[in-house]
Amino acid sequence: MTIVDPTPVEATPVMMTDTYVQIGAANLKCLATSVAIEPENKPIEVTTFCGVQDYPGPVKWHFKCNLLQSFDAGATNETLQDALDAFNADGTPVTFKVRPYASRPIGPTNPEFTGEAIPQPYIYFGGDAGAASEVDIDWIMTGPPTIATA
Repeated sequence: MTIVDPTPVEATPVMMTDTYVQIGAANLKCLATSVAIEPENKPIEVTTFCGVQDYPGPVKWHFKCNLLQSFDAGATNETLQDALDAFNADGTPVTFKVRPYASRPIGPTNPEFTGEAIPQPYIYFGGDAGAASEVDIDWIMTGPPTIATA
């Protein structure tokens, strides 16, 4: 019997050099250094006399972003603080949009991920001597992201 390997998939990897990052109404592309929309799987462990079994549990979604801190108008601090203030005032989550390529239209090879996140307190500034001040956020989303390809 002859084993035939499938043809390798030839695909272009996403290079994070032109990524679009919007939080609220602010385009923070030029201040963002990393971004991720991640599921956190929470399996349910059941122990019986026959052993331990994991079952699928709830999935919690995270909007994670590393931003260079800027106290300029409309930049990092104002955007994050406005989102936090709005949530503390009336429970309004902040919207976000992310796509691999800012310079390309939304499509099958450049999907736009949108969602809502619950703002949490963040580090106002910090870092090493001679380096840019960075702000990391890891905000829980209200549900899975919406993915648009058109």
